[in-house]
Amino acid sequence: MKNWKENIKSLAGDKKKSKKWLWAGIGAVVVVAMAGSSMLKSLEVEMQAAKNTDVQATVWEKGKVKSRDAVDIYCEVQGKVKQVLVDTGDKVDKGTLLAVLDVSETESQIARLEGELKAIDGLSGPGAGSSQVRQQRLAVDQAKIALGLAEEAYKRTKELFENGGATRVEVDQARGDVETKKKAVAQAQASLAALTQQNSGQKESLWAQLNYLKSQKEKASVKADRDGLVFTSKVKEGDVVSPGTHLFTIGKTGQIEIEAYVNNKDIAYVRKGDKVTVIFKVPGEDVKAQGAITNIAPAAEEIISSLGIAEDKIKVKVDLPEKPKGISLTPGMAVDVVIITQEAKGVLAVPKESVFTDNDKEFVWAARDGRAGMIEVVTGLEGDELVEVKKGLKQGDLVLTNPHLPELKEGIKVK
Repeated sequence: MKNWKENIKSLAGDKKKSKKWLWAGIGAVVVVAMAGSSMLKSLEVEMQAAKNTDVQATVWEKGKVKSRDAVDIYCEVQGKVKQVLVDTGDKVDKGTLLAVLDVSETESQIARLEGELKAIDGLSGPGAGSSQVRQQRLAVDQAKIALGLAEEAYKRTKELFENGGATRVEVDQARGDVETKKKAVAQAQASLAALTQQNSGQKESLWAQLNYLKSQKEKASVKADRDGLVFTSKVKEGDVVSPGTHLFTIGKTGQIEIEAYVNNKDIAYVRKGDKVTVIFKVPGEDVKAQGAITNIAPAAEEIISSLGIAEDKIKVKVDLPEKPKGISLTPGMAVDVVIITQEAKGVLAVPKESVFTDNDKEFVWAARDGRAGMIEVVTGLEGDELVEVKKGLKQGDLVLTNPHLPELKEGIKVK
């Protein structure tokens, strides 16, 4: 009886073990099936074909429409703006009075200097001179008269001596008196020359100051130096200005060019004659016009960016052979300037984002026979959107444009 019960328990235990093995086997099959399904499933990727095309590297800069013959008019004197006689858009002729500065202080200085000159000259009219000079001239004349009298006295005394009517002592005294009078004449003449030179120096100094102030007074009347239109007027009545203050810009609308500034790092690739696309921002659309670089400045200028950062940039000028239709080009108008700095024509190229670097080597993920594989490449010119491929690919090869997908690995199926 005991053996029968033990046999029953043993049989039940064997059934439980069999179930465990059954479930384990089923789990293994599911895992293998899932793994196989994963291997068979294709990874969805974005692909583009390598193709022969043009690769361009461009520089985008902000530019402005300028008048080729425009001139900025700056203030040359210190003063307060008394009148502004023109406004932006006014047509002016050469010599037109644009503005007048208050020169009342300058006029007062002119009057003072003219008074000092009159004081030196004394009374006006022919032969006028200062009282000191006149007195010294009179002293010279008197010294000469005294010398003449001394010479006459010496002559008579000498004749008397020869006839026994005068002594040797009297002759020597008369000769000594002549020498004394000669010295007196020389001293008077020297004093006159010194005084005259002193007055002359003072006059020259005063005349120099007077002429300078008169020129400053003349410059207080700001005039147009050419025919044209007033593009900008930057002052108003009551403004206090100083030498160097920008007052007006005058030019002609027919002589138009584009002016832009290029970074130092890009200017090495820019050449005179390079093609340029100028983009005019108008409501509803961007109007493009083709031009060419006509001038590159020999030195950089410090330009403050819109973010307030100082940058060294080179000024370039662009000519527009054909003006865009339907747009009135006004000096000062803002534009976008696109300069082609480097270009490779008819080369094999792929999208820039498809190339990546690993251990200082460049690669792409390429799809061949439906499977992904890493291919080492040698690149050339890197453009704005494409990069030239010199080695590693051929035309028509499909490259993945999202090469950083975590699921990517050698041999994986892609679609």
